[in-house]
Amino acid sequence: MIFRQAPEWDNMEELVWANSFELGYQKHPPLPTWVLYPLTLIFGRVTWLPTALGLMCVALGQWITYQLYVRIAEHAKLTNPQEISLLAILVSSPLVYFSIRGGDYNHNAMQLWSIAAMYYFYYRAWEKETVSQSPQTYFWYWGLMGLMMGLAFISKYSVVIQIGVLITHFCFVGRWRRARSWLGVLLAAVVFLCITTPHLVWLYHQTELGQGPIYYASQLMITQSSLLERCITMLKDFLLTQVFRLLPCFLVLGVIYFLYKKIPQNGGSFVIRPTWWSQVQRQDQQFLIWLALGPCVLAMLIGIILDQKIEAKWAVTFFIAIGFIGWFYANDLLDVVRLRKMVIVGHVIFAVSFGIITGPVASYLGKQGRSNFPSQALANVIAQRWQEHPELTKGEPIRLIVGDTWIIGHTIIHDRVSQGKNIKPWIDANDLSSPWMRPEDKRHTALILIDHAPKPLGQWWRAGHPPSKEVQRMFDQAPVKGVEVVPWTTKTDAPPLEIQWAILPYEPS
Repeated sequence: MIFRQAPEWDNMEELVWANSFELGYQKHPPLPTWVLYPLTLIFGRVTWLPTALGLMCVALGQWITYQLYVRIAEHAKLTNPQEISLLAILVSSPLVYFSIRGGDYNHNAMQLWSIAAMYYFYYRAWEKETVSQSPQTYFWYWGLMGLMMGLAFISKYSVVIQIGVLITHFCFVGRWRRARSWLGVLLAAVVFLCITTPHLVWLYHQTELGQGPIYYASQLMITQSSLLERCITMLKDFLLTQVFRLLPCFLVLGVIYFLYKKIPQNGGSFVIRPTWWSQVQRQDQQFLIWLALGPCVLAMLIGIILDQKIEAKWAVTFFIAIGFIGWFYANDLLDVVRLRKMVIVGHVIFAVSFGIITGPVASYLGKQGRSNFPSQALANVIAQRWQEHPELTKGEPIRLIVGDTWIIGHTIIHDRVSQGKNIKPWIDANDLSSPWMRPEDKRHTALILIDHAPKPLGQWWRAGHPPSKEVQRMFDQAPVKGVEVVPWTTKTDAPPLEIQWAILPYEPS
């Protein structure tokens, strides 16, 4: 955040959407926006807010996963379950989805804690099936699992993959043979439906109209390729990307292996002790392995068998439980305190380096990206143009802004009057994409922003996308318009950002 000049795309998208409580939005289910919207009423639509929420989702998901590790370590009757669980969190913490992408507040990030809790409560219910304890406690876990499933579902529908993972495990370990288990499943399903039914009803009506998240996702995931092509794509684009994003975790695992597997003892001899992994119960080992690999396997099968496009970036929640790989070589001789310090120092060094490279260094070299997008400079010049035309604005602040999400968002997040709280974004001048718009909102003088040099769809991203027909129509009708050129980087001969602006007073029909 110190070195960034603009938010990530997903953060900007959530800030622009945060205008009202809806049962759903055209692109995604509603929960992330429900959480962000009331916070914007308090703090305004400020850049740090979604970043903080994204990091909180990561931290909460890691903390819940830590509790799961503690239970598994206690089953193994290990003497230091907290230390063992902390090691697993240290190993998973450098995962790209938790570090570089940790501040991205999107629908995947919002699922991190709910899916982690879903795993945890599933495991706790599994525990209770093998011991004679209060059935009320047992069914509480099933009910809480259903609650977390529901919250994860109204964050993003991809949770069906993790639900599929748990269903597979449920069958594999024979839980289906117990009537008590089916009562728990029924309770979880009832709670799940209580949480999701309002959204599902809305979703059904939207789908009937040929719109809504299901329609959006179906259009996004359609591919036309042979079975061999799909297999190659999954291996090359999806699986290989996940391997690269997991590499930092394997780096920590390598530190454990090379520095701590064999520790010199008296007289310089080496003592090899049983690893923590070898002491974990076999059924718990299988459970952890399936949690770590299952989502990726199921997603790839869906893509290959059903000919669906599976984006690598959708795997944010697939590796919640990957940290247990640290137990493969660790044992009681491991100095977890020392390792913790090394991991923290590594995080700090990497974060500062990454911030400098993608911020000041990229600008110096003339490299354009979202990190060094001239957000504040763009907002300042647009605000100045607005103030220069009181004959159209009547001296009022910006109340209505029209254009694509990325471009209009920069004026909103740098609004000095109300911190963006009183600005209504009309995305692409489309009511369907902007369900918060009311007839009275459209009676304000409109500020229209268009990227003057957008790249064609499918090519390298520059700034905004080409204007919709309705935005272009409004722009053409505006009595005052212009083009602003804003330096994007500090390199003098690098291409600048060019933005078209227009001011259109309301004219009743």
